[in-house]
Amino acid sequence: MTRHPQAWPGTTTSLADYLHKQRIHPCVQAASTDELLRTLARSLHVAGTISVPHTLARAARTRLTQGSNGFHGIALLPTRSRTVNTPAAAFARIPPALSWQGVDRHPIHDVFLLVAPRTPKNTDYVQAYSTLARHTAHAGFRRMLTAARTTDELYELFRLIR
Repeated sequence: MTRHPQAWPGTTTSLADYLHKQRIHPCVQAASTDELLRTLARSLHVAGTISVPHTLARAARTRLTQGSNGFHGIALLPTRSRTVNTPAAAFARIPPALSWQGVDRHPIHDVFLLVAPRTPKNTDYVQAYSTLARHTAHAGFRRMLTAARTTDELYELFRLIR
C-alpha cells in the first residue's frame, strides 16, 4: 500500500513522497491543456488521492486563469479542491505541439500539479509550492529536470526536493 503523508514536504520529506511514480508522465500525449489536466487528474484518481477527477481538472483549469502559471518552461499549478483526499502532486512533460507559454514567454514543457484538500489545516501547501518554485528558479535544477527522461530518473530527481 502506498503511504500518503498528511502534510507537504518539510525538512525530512521529499517531493517524491507526494509524487509517486505512477503520477509521473515523462511523455504525456495531450492535444490540449484540458486533455493534459484530465490526464493528471485521472492519475491522481487512480492513486486514490482524489475522488472526482473531472472536478479537480475543472479546479486546475480555473487556476490557470488566475495568474502566472509558468517560468523558465515549467508550470506550477497549485490547486485546492474538495475532491482531494490527501496532499499530492502529479508531473507531466508535455509535447511541444501543445504550445503553452509561460508569463516569461518561454514555452512550457514541464507541468507540476500540486493538490491539497480545501481545509484550513493544510497550511503546508504554500510551503510545498514555495519549495518547488525555489528549486525551479535555479538553472542547475532546470538542466537536471530537462536531462531526466524516464520516470525513474525524474523520480530520483524529485527525491532531492525537500
